[in-house]
Amino acid sequence: MARARGIPQILSLWQPIAGLDPLAALARQLDLLAPNRFPGYCYLCHQTQGERVRVLGWGSLRQLDLSGKGRFEAARAFVQGLQPHVHSAPGSPPASPRSQQERPLCFCRFGFAPNSGGGAALVLPRWQLLQVQGGLTVARLNLEIGPDSDLAALASQIAAFFARMQRLAEAPLPAWKPQPPLEVAVAEEALLARIEKALQAIQAGSLEKVVLAEAVDLALPSPPAIPSLLAYLEAHHPDCSVFAFALESKRDSPPQIFLGASPERLLSVWQGWVQIDALAGSVARGANGHQDRMLAKQLLRSAKDRREHQWVVRSIQEALGRLGMEPRISPQPRLRRLANIQHLQTVIEAELPAGVHLFDLLAQLHPTAAVGGYPQQAALQWLEQVEPFDRASYAAPLGWVDLQGNGELVVGIRSALIEGERARLYAGAGIVADSNPTQEMAEIRLKLQALAQALALQPLRKLPEPDC
Repeated sequence: MARARGIPQILSLWQPIAGLDPLAALARQLDLLAPNRFPGYCYLCHQTQGERVRVLGWGSLRQLDLSGKGRFEAARAFVQGLQPHVHSAPGSPPASPRSQQERPLCFCRFGFAPNSGGGAALVLPRWQLLQVQGGLTVARLNLEIGPDSDLAALASQIAAFFARMQRLAEAPLPAWKPQPPLEVAVAEEALLARIEKALQAIQAGSLEKVVLAEAVDLALPSPPAIPSLLAYLEAHHPDCSVFAFALESKRDSPPQIFLGASPERLLSVWQGWVQIDALAGSVARGANGHQDRMLAKQLLRSAKDRREHQWVVRSIQEALGRLGMEPRISPQPRLRRLANIQHLQTVIEAELPAGVHLFDLLAQLHPTAAVGGYPQQAALQWLEQVEPFDRASYAAPLGWVDLQGNGELVVGIRSALIEGERARLYAGAGIVADSNPTQEMAEIRLKLQALAQALALQPLRKLPEPDC
């Protein structure tokens, strides 16, 4: 094919491998890295049709920078441009809920704003692993074949890859044992001042809702063992999507790793059918069953939280309407219980019109009122003026998309950006007309605490404020 077309083609080969844990494979690959060499990786564990799917991408065969105002259009062009040049081996891997195993996946990580930092990119990895609910793992190798490629050398490379994957099936995953819960210091005076400014803007009528974020920089005693940390997050936050995205690092500098356990699926597309989560309105979990039920009832009856939630539903409904879509929306939100917090949730479904790509829909959706505010553009302009730090990929979309336009994207909340022995933790809270500043502060502290506990940040030494 490459010789006939006169341009390089990509061959995608797969093989099922029993007992291969994607996180154990990641740990072993990181151990084997040569000094000053870090090719980058992407990891996502999420729920699909009631089954847990874990997918790992390693290295970069093709990569696109996702900064700038035309980032969603560029992402669509990148994926659609790849499609005619990627050729999968005949046959089908073992069936999965949505057959992700049958095709190569691209991983994407956007920034919150068009010019946010943090290394937003769309990547076709050199190889990927995909495991469904503890079953067989499918290892996939993507390699480039040019008109003058040495086919014998490529055959040796293919055999060596799958032999290495077989050996990695025997690699154990070290345990991650975090310390007891830790307190994270928040700059309360500055945050309270931003909350008051938000309430003033809402009272003046320029905003209905705005989501304020907080970033806390902390020093780590040592760089964390990322695969074991991800395994810990999976075990302790089973109802969340656990993710990590690390781009190739510059020479002699530690990689930047954006990771977390997000409760919010932004967008799922499969064969023209769309599912979106509206998640807003929060309360803590109770110390016992009785208290937990009382707090849940309080949340469901809270006029403030219902109003905050409704702005999110409306922002999604309007985004879908701009594309001519007619969503199915439950009349009442339901309760979403997580390890340390519970939310109001509405699941929204719709049919994707012909000719509309996942990235077209994403361009309309992001940011929803769950992470930006309402009205969308007024909230974003206000945040740009008031928020004192770059959100980078916090509250931005990340996940995978295949070459046919199917995909799973989550919102990068309950997250941290890790660089060597430094971590920046993020959390936020939605402000509406009757928000209580003290309660909003408590909600942000609660959200920060979950990841701080997992990281076992000791000693808690506040770092100097970086330039933003």
